[in-house]
Amino acid sequence: MHFKRSVSTPMKRVYTMFGRGLLGAFVVFLAFSVHADDPLRALLAAKTSESLSLGGPLDGSLERSVPFPDRGPGFRKTSRRPEARYGTVEVVRGVVRAAMKVEALLPGGELLVNDLSLERGGPIDRHESHRAGRDVDVLFYLLDEKGEPMPSVAAILDPRGEGVDFRDPADPSDDVKVRLDVARTFRFLEALALDEEARLQRVFIAEHLRTLILEHGKKVGGDPTALARLEMMMCQPGTPHDDHLHLRFFCSVDDLRKGCEDAAPIYPYQRAFLRAEGLRPKLNRPRPDRPRSRTVSVEEARAAAGPLHEDVIAFLERRNEWIRPPKTGRPYCR
Repeated sequence: MHFKRSVSTPMKRVYTMFGRGLLGAFVVFLAFSVHADDPLRALLAAKTSESLSLGGPLDGSLERSVPFPDRGPGFRKTSRRPEARYGTVEVVRGVVRAAMKVEALLPGGELLVNDLSLERGGPIDRHESHRAGRDVDVLFYLLDEKGEPMPSVAAILDPRGEGVDFRDPADPSDDVKVRLDVARTFRFLEALALDEEARLQRVFIAEHLRTLILEHGKKVGGDPTALARLEMMMCQPGTPHDDHLHLRFFCSVDDLRKGCEDAAPIYPYQRAFLRAEGLRPKLNRPRPDRPRSRTVSVEEARAAAGPLHEDVIAFLERRNEWIRPPKTGRPYCR
């Protein structure tokens, strides 16, 4: 099959991003199946210069942002906090592409996307960062008790990658057991780590889930470059991130030239990339007087949950085993 003769310039770009073969053909088919005035098709065809991220993740802003599409092949944006759906073209398109690639490789799952940034960036309730269009929260791909893909929920996952969706924390009769879908989660992160336009910088994740995902990636022969990058960028922050992934992306080349700033760390491969573009890293030093956002501590969230049945209490007590960041000795995890 020869697609190049019949594919428009924006779709050629999509085809090139995914490569030749069945996967490339599948993605081109998906791109053409979207109606012309659909946000997804507009996103796939957008120029990166259409958006601008300024400053850093903790004190930045966003101009000419793009909204994350409501849904598409392999992904869905939650309706929770619809105002927090904006990012740069590179970031939004990168997450969409990675989810579409997972759907092509392992059909049946669905990436559930939570908060990005406000339309113009800046302080956003419940987040210290997410101010410059380069931070994205996504829920883990999940499996049910039978090993079948299921809709993602913000369930805390233990060191075995298992958890419970406590739908009504006061009523044990509606509890649903869940398990991390390691295969789809790895392929999603692998695709992002290799996306040279999006340029993933950080994956904030609980240490035990990091271990499960990387072990799986090595076992199935994941891309060596992706594995090496993920080894560097996957870290547990101050809060455990055991119920979702927090993704952070580097400034684009165009945005760096216009005032975008990256948080640390800057990996050797990123420094080499910038040198080839005639640039040096611009590290963000957040202003001490920056507006602060209202965040919720683990203790506050627990108090707000109301009455809890004994299984919920026991699970939360077990969570204390991994809630603090471990001392890993790895150079890029504090």
